Amino acid sequence: MAFSKGGFMHTRRGKPRLRFDVVVKDKMSGRKGTARNISTEGCFLKKEGAFEELLPVGSGIDLILYLPNAVKGIRIKSVVKHHGINRDGMGIAFKALGREEEDTIEQFIAAFLDDLADDAWADARREYWSEVARLQAKTPPAE
Repeated sequence: MAFSKGGFMHTRRGKPRLRFDVVVKDKMSGRKGTARNISTEGCFLKKEGAFEELLPVGSGIDLILYLPNAVKGIRIKSVVKHHGINRDGMGIAFKALGREEEDTIEQFIAAFLDDLADDAWADARREYWSEVARLQAKTPPAE
């Protein structure tokens, strides 16, 4: 499964979304695709590959969401809420998400954000020490 690095998105919806691509599968047809902007309320299913044809708004779809922290795929009854602005995919609302599945998604989002914070902190430390080294190289040593 391919995952791409993303980031946190503020949202006007009730839950924060994570801009991160994950593999999803339509349980009924077996079609696989890519979802992004994941939250415990839903995701955005990109219009590509097996999901090149958009489902009508209001259509039910049973998805299996594959997250890196999950031992197995998360099965979620869902519904198509809207099509993207440029018809580049479908906004999917999760209808029946159990507490365990919700916890798994929340833990994934929290772990991903922790990793981003660690990366940003590591970048800031590198920049700081590079600047210190640069300044020390320009400044004669104190006598």
